[in-house]
Amino acid sequence: MNIQLSWDLFIMVFFVVIVAYSFIIGRDNTLKVILGTYVAAIAADASGNLVGEYLGGSALFMKLLQLASVGSEQEAVIFVKVMIFVSLVILYAVRGAFRVSTVDDRSAPIRIMLLILYSVMSAGLIISCILVFVSGVSLIGGGGDLTGTALWSMYSKSRIIRFLLTNSYILFSLPALSFLIHSLYTRE
Repeated sequence: MNIQLSWDLFIMVFFVVIVAYSFIIGRDNTLKVILGTYVAAIAADASGNLVGEYLGGSALFMKLLQLASVGSEQEAVIFVKVMIFVSLVILYAVRGAFRVSTVDDRSAPIRIMLLILYSVMSAGLIISCILVFVSGVSLIGGGGDLTGTALWSMYSKSRIIRFLLTNSYILFSLPALSFLIHSLYTRE
């Protein structure tokens, strides 16, 4: 069996790991991860922009460039955003000071389907956020041209990355809308 290492394979493995983790932690904690992901995305984007604006060109920032083996300030800001995002998602999932508690008023097959749905949406949301940050686009400020980034070569070679970036608006909005719809249809 000959397995070709590619970005598609990496994304699929990362996706499966997130879905498996969601099954381990259950539906309520997966919803907690989804909500934490939204907060982490905005916080990481804003923090990365602040780092780029106020620390760009400083000696500390240049050392970070060398430490992270990145070639430019823009890549360093992207690196900072991704690191802050991943750290915050993990912290919200593990130590977030909020709790999500849904009502189990449905049958077991429906609860399993909801867990699968939320697990897939959580994975799509996390991976899309990372890819949007890597593309250089700011969630808050917009902007960025994909063709000038390192992601362009991955985008042009990977169907999965192309799908995730093309449909990132759907992947960002769907978990929140699904959670709202689920909340409207509970009896409590």
